[in-house]
Amino acid sequence: EEKPIENRVHSSEYRIIGEAFDCYVMVEYDGALLVIDKHAAHERIIFEDLKAGRERDGRVASQPLLLPVTVILTADECSAADEYRSEFEAIGFELELGAGHVNILAIPDAISVQNAESLFTEMLDDVLKGKGNPELTEKLRREKALYQVACKAAIKGGRSYDASIIDWLVGRVLALPDIIVCPHGRPIAIEMSKNQLDHQFERK
Repeated sequence: EEKPIENRVHSSEYRIIGEAFDCYVMVEYDGALLVIDKHAAHERIIFEDLKAGRERDGRVASQPLLLPVTVILTADECSAADEYRSEFEAIGFELELGAGHVNILAIPDAISVQNAESLFTEMLDDVLKGKGNPELTEKLRREKALYQVACKAAIKGGRSYDASIIDWLVGRVLALPDIIVCPHGRPIAIEMSKNQLDHQFERK
């Protein structure tokens, strides 16, 4: 039966057969059929790149905005945004706090402006829920923040993308043999060997 892919050995020898439901990429690779969840796979690739950048530079790369994004906040949200400003900055935000609002001046480089406000408010909500919880450490919050950035930035299941993007994605998946799940723990791919397929079709 099909199983999560693991212990891959990178090779340039693969053939992209096609996509199913604009969600799954089917690849003939190393004597097996590989089915890649393109959103989950891209999410994990982005997460690994963000984590590597943060470990190298101390923070996630930012993109400054020509026009700030203004978010209206409650008093508690303003207080939390100020208290945890360094954590927002560590994952690529630059904030200007005002009375009852915040201006977002820069956003994580991986995401679009359209996703910036929702990502910021989701993170702020997580901070408020986690305040006073000794088990929710700064490290865990920042790790979860990277998950959220990666999810917002990843290509979406159910949408069609240019063949060059899909080829790049498959190449990255095959080049990361130790990566088998997305940041949320879902498999990024499953595989079935030719023998398993033959067995399913009762081939001798």
